[in-house]
Amino acid sequence: MEQNTTTNNPNVKNESSKKPEKAKKSKFSETVADHKAEFKKIIWPSRSEVGKKTVTVLVTSVIIGAIVFCMDTVFTTLQSLAMNLMGLM
Repeated sequence: MEQNTTTNNPNVKNESSKKPEKAKKSKFSETVADHKAEFKKIIWPSRSEVGKKTVTVLVTSVIIGAIVFCMDTVFTTLQSLAMNLMGLM
């Protein structure tokens, strides 16, 4: 049989309810050193990779913009046509 070690008595503290000890606050210089170490791990893309990805984003944006423009034009035309057929305009 298992024993239940938790109690409903508010005067008895469970071990799981203990607060963790506060971590030591690092000094500003240690923080800066940590940031520098992490910054050195960054793998920066080459100039050609940045150019290719920039062109990809611009072309995709233009294509999506053209699709939205066409859809807006078609829906506006259909709405105007429907309104004219119903005699609301």
